[in-house]
Amino acid sequence: MKIQIITIHKINNFGSVFQAYGLCEYLNRNGYNAEIIDYMPSYFRKSALRSRLLGYLNYSALQSRRKKFDTFVRENIPLTKHEYLSLEELNQNPPEADVYIAGGDQLWNNHYPCGNDDAFKLTFCKGKKISFGTSLGRDNFSKEDLISLKEKIHDFEKISVRETSSVSMLASVGLDSEWVCDPVLLLTREDYSRFVSDRPLKEKYAFVYLVPASELLDKAVRFLSEKGYKIVLCSGMRKKCYCDVFRKDLGPDEVLSYIANADFVLSASFHATLFSILFEKEFATLLPNKNTNARIEDLLTWTFLKDRIVRDELTEKILVKPNFGSANEAIQNLRKSSENYLKQNLK
Repeated sequence: MKIQIITIHKINNFGSVFQAYGLCEYLNRNGYNAEIIDYMPSYFRKSALRSRLLGYLNYSALQSRRKKFDTFVRENIPLTKHEYLSLEELNQNPPEADVYIAGGDQLWNNHYPCGNDDAFKLTFCKGKKISFGTSLGRDNFSKEDLISLKEKIHDFEKISVRETSSVSMLASVGLDSEWVCDPVLLLTREDYSRFVSDRPLKEKYAFVYLVPASELLDKAVRFLSEKGYKIVLCSGMRKKCYCDVFRKDLGPDEVLSYIANADFVLSASFHATLFSILFEKEFATLLPNKNTNARIEDLLTWTFLKDRIVRDELTEKILVKPNFGSANEAIQNLRKSSENYLKQNLK
């Protein structure tokens, strides 16, 4: 069975890359012929003036990071032979498949350009369409937004979403959906360990990933530093806080290695939080903003780890390793039901 997947797979974000890898790898391991539609629209390729300026100042780091991401995708994720640069190109020459899947990161979150792009709603193709773990990212959609989404995906045979809040939102406009796991969780910690290299620092360190600058972040980093952690920061091309090591050029496997080897992980990232749980790390999560908070809060609720959200300041309590027993059981149960969803809908 030929399966074409549309998702976000080629931006410089390790979570996007690994969720694309997770779904495609799982399907191919289970006997399907799956690949990612190599879709790279203009809004992913364009940079704002500020980003271009930072690019000039950090040319070497940007080039290094881009090369690492491109190499990882090329070596680990099967892509269509043709790269599509617009919805028009997809309409003119859609890839052929028995089943089309829209799945993964923020695809239907209309706070971002991808959520307003009909390509991610599979309007360019005819045939069997399903979604898997598609993220709406937030829980504050207007009724008008939900009705508009319904009109675009009315011909999907089955819909599944990543956040429990999305199930009830879609139900409010008459769309049935199932709650499934993020595609990353179709694979296990052992599956991802092949990408983890040796510990990058000998000293005890806290890995601070993808965090917006804030007073809360400064307080958290200061607390960790005073507790003897070296602060390793990875958050784009500009320092967001104090750090001992600032890494601008990490590829997806290197980010994963820093998380897997860390003594503590502090992030405002859904996938950094998810991999912290998967690798059973001591961690804390800062909520990024109202337009993406739902997916993180949802994850930490059903894994019984909502106390890892930092709303005021870090305390000694956060340095106690979480009890991952309930989280692991919840992950196993959701993985099993998510696998069943795929098997039933790919017959």
